[in-house]
Amino acid sequence: MSLIAGNLAIVQRLLDGDQMAWAVIGGAAAHLYGDRRPINDVDILVERGALPRVIHLLQQSHKAVQADSGRVIWRGIKLFEDLTARFGSVSYPFWLDEPMRQHRRRMPLLGTQVFVAAPEDIVAHKLLLQRGPEQGKHDVTDVAGIVRRHQLDVQYLSVRLRSMGALELDKVRSRLNDFGIVLPATVI
Repeated sequence: MSLIAGNLAIVQRLLDGDQMAWAVIGGAAAHLYGDRRPINDVDILVERGALPRVIHLLQQSHKAVQADSGRVIWRGIKLFEDLTARFGSVSYPFWLDEPMRQHRRRMPLLGTQVFVAAPEDIVAHKLLLQRGPEQGKHDVTDVAGIVRRHQLDVQYLSVRLRSMGALELDKVRSRLNDFGIVLPATVI
C-alpha cells in the first residue's frame, strides 16, 4: 500500500504543478465515499488530450511508464482521458467534462490531498458498467456503499446520466430503483 501512496503523491504533485484538471475515479473514489475495501490501484481521469503531457511529466521526472492510446500506467496508478463505455454499437461517454470538474472535491487518499470525482459521477459510471466479481470488479457493491453513506445530489446524478446517454437504460433505471434513488420528475 505504501508504494501506491508514494506514487500517488508524486502524480498529484506533477498534475497539480502542471495545473492539469484531474480526478480520482473508480474503486479508490468508491473507497472514499463508500465501503472501505482495499485499494489495489488508483484510477485517475485527466482532461481530454492530456495523456501526452502526463507521459512527458512522468518521463521528465525519470519515471518509466507504460502507455497505449487510452491510458498511462505507472506503478499502481492508471491515468485515462476517456472512459467511454461501448456496448455493441452504442457509446456512453465518460470523460472529465466541465460539470465533473465543477463537482470534484479535494480529499485525503493514502496521505495525499487529491481531487476526487463527485459521488454522483462514480455512481453513474458504475451503474452503467455493473461489473461484478466475475470480472474482478465491484461496481454494484460500490454503488450500494456510496448510496448508504451519502445523500446524493439527484439533480446532478440525472445530469451525469443524461450526458452519458444512460438515463433511459433499463439496467440503470432498475438499479436506481433498487437503491431507492428517485430522480427529479423533470428528468424522467
